[in-house]
Amino acid sequence: MTSSARPLTDVDFCSGSRIEEINKLLEELERRESSTLQEKEVLQSCVQAKDLIFSLVGQIHPLPSPNAFLLLSGGLCSGLLDVSPTDLGTRTPFISYSISYTLLVPILRLPSPDVLSQPCPCHYHLPISLWEKPHPELGSDGPHLTPDHVSQWFLPSFLSAVSSLRDSSPPLTLERADVWGNCASILLSTSSALLIRFDIVPVVEVRGWPPGAQYLDDWLGEDGVPPQVFHLLPWGAEGQWRVGFPGVELYMRRYLHPTQSRVLRASMAVLGPILQQHGGPGPYILWITLIHACERLPQGYLCQGQNAASCFLGLLEELSLSFLRGSCPNPFLPGCDLLLGSAQGHYLARKVSEVRTQPVYYLREVVREAKEVVREAKEVAKGEKVEKEDIEEEEEERGSSCYPS
Repeated sequence: MTSSARPLTDVDFCSGSRIEEINKLLEELERRESSTLQEKEVLQSCVQAKDLIFSLVGQIHPLPSPNAFLLLSGGLCSGLLDVSPTDLGTRTPFISYSISYTLLVPILRLPSPDVLSQPCPCHYHLPISLWEKPHPELGSDGPHLTPDHVSQWFLPSFLSAVSSLRDSSPPLTLERADVWGNCASILLSTSSALLIRFDIVPVVEVRGWPPGAQYLDDWLGEDGVPPQVFHLLPWGAEGQWRVGFPGVELYMRRYLHPTQSRVLRASMAVLGPILQQHGGPGPYILWITLIHACERLPQGYLCQGQNAASCFLGLLEELSLSFLRGSCPNPFLPGCDLLLGSAQGHYLARKVSEVRTQPVYYLREVVREAKEVVREAKEVAKGEKVEKEDIEEEEEERGSSCYPS
């Protein structure tokens, strides 16, 4: 007696990959990356490093008082902010580390955007008259205070404070400090050789919303969290400051369903190196693409764990189409496009399509890299070698995924 054929509904049509396998790899990547910060000693070292950086920035004068720093988990190029390698002008002097942070330091806090001039939806001009007590080294021949003017004052001042750490002793030791673009990076090590990196960025904090902003009020609670403020980031053409909403977006990320976080984490891991290449838009575009998906898809679909693989594949397809169109609108600022002026659309679309045709291969690669990071972290923390993965797991990773059994 011949049994009826079982429908192969769990196979991705474009790549032939099993949906179940993609889901398992997404979960594995999330577990491996999260485990880096679960060690008690690691968490304690991160808190000590944060307090040290805050104290160093507090030595810079004049800064508005009381000050409010915004600490983001992840390095400057990790996709937390609307910034591309081209904006920064130079490549980071450090390699990427599993433990990294971005600290936004307000050099001005403005009560309203009305005191600013806005040449386009994405940028502002900052009148130099707003800088009440200019530093002797902060000079400007024009009417506007540019990011370069601020960086020429702020970054040397920060490095001067950092110089006091040259002869410091454990638990935290200065490994390196450098300026690149309009920001500075500092690398600290612990007595167990754990490396923690901070990217320090001078910004302008503005209360309220810029003209034309949309959807932001939907995230404000009755308790005033997150605050109704936006930031001017020191990346823009001709001395302009770029508009950003890192405070609201940080709040939004905290309320992402685990499925969506898993998809975003995997997309950043797989596509980050491609999007960070010179001329690329940076990985922030992945976050924006996910927001657009959330606008049109039912919440129930996005929150189902078994749909993570389909969301990941769909995100790749949507991103590839955006590159082909040469357009990815900012959902918060009508008229602001993340791909405006990009000349690498077709190249990036092809690279993303390569990932789309072999999702399992690329996910396995980033899982393997995450395993290495965890292994090295454990060796450093415990001073001993970690046992290799068992042979069965390695054989499973090398196995064929043509058809489900």
